[in-house]
Amino acid sequence: WDKDLSRYIYSTYIPDYHPFQFYMEELPQWDGVDRLTQLALRVSDCPHWVQGFHIWMLGLAAQWSGLAGIHANSVAPILVSQEQGRQKSTFCKSLMPMVLRRYYVDNLKLTSQGQAERLLAEMGLLNMDEFDKYAESKMPLLKNLMQMSDLNIRKAYQQSFRQLPRVASFIGTSNRFDLLTDPTGSRRFLCVEVERVIDCTHIEHDQIYAQLKAELLAGRRDWFTKEEEQVLQVQNAAFYRVCPAEDVFHSYFRVANFGEKCIGLTAAQIFRELQQKNSAAMRSVNPMRFGQVLLKAGVVRRHTEYGNVYQVVRR
Repeated sequence: WDKDLSRYIYSTYIPDYHPFQFYMEELPQWDGVDRLTQLALRVSDCPHWVQGFHIWMLGLAAQWSGLAGIHANSVAPILVSQEQGRQKSTFCKSLMPMVLRRYYVDNLKLTSQGQAERLLAEMGLLNMDEFDKYAESKMPLLKNLMQMSDLNIRKAYQQSFRQLPRVASFIGTSNRFDLLTDPTGSRRFLCVEVERVIDCTHIEHDQIYAQLKAELLAGRRDWFTKEEEQVLQVQNAAFYRVCPAEDVFHSYFRVANFGEKCIGLTAAQIFRELQQKNSAAMRSVNPMRFGQVLLKAGVVRRHTEYGNVYQVVRR
């Protein structure tokens, strides 16, 4: 029977089966009603969320359909509320059609890059539930995974790597607002505050994905432009995690405005001065990495013949 099974699987008469592409191909014709906007409004009526969620869903559908080009779906919506019971996780899961729900993961672990890459090729939606549980040291790995469009994977007992297209997209939830540690990397996240219980009932999956399919075939863009990523960074300002050292800096210095008279100090000079003002708070940061704290605070760095200086104004 094992020979019969191998003969069946590897026969040229047996077509390949891809559950996501099969689902997208078998969808009914879109009836012309915009359901994406109404789906986004279940979470929030913020215009940047409604627009960003639509683009993200287009990216998700493009990867499911095999229509994604060089642009991976490199942005992840993060649903945030301090109140429990807002149905954030339920909404994330309800985005998956019932026939594809087995390809949903809600406990993504970032302990192994190889395992995470396999999930990108085999699953449809990866939920980073309780996003704040991920250590800051895992953020570079996560951002690298989010921008991957093709994956080189070697499965168990195989000697060579195999290139597979990426299928899965990312989404996340959190009960905390201090989520993001790197302002420059925040363009990878579409953070939104959930102010009420999300209605997760009566989602018309077939027509929603039929709409996405029709828009993709019509040539609609499924990735965020540079300008839209800049808007994400601005909108995400309320979700930054500010370290104590940055708070101390803002107490005694401020960022110089364009054309304003300012002083140029090295990171070491600023660090020593702040350490004299508040030594307890400055223990939270390594002096060697304090320059990164200044850059995160928006301070302009200028290279001189004596090294890098930061343009600041004393308060």
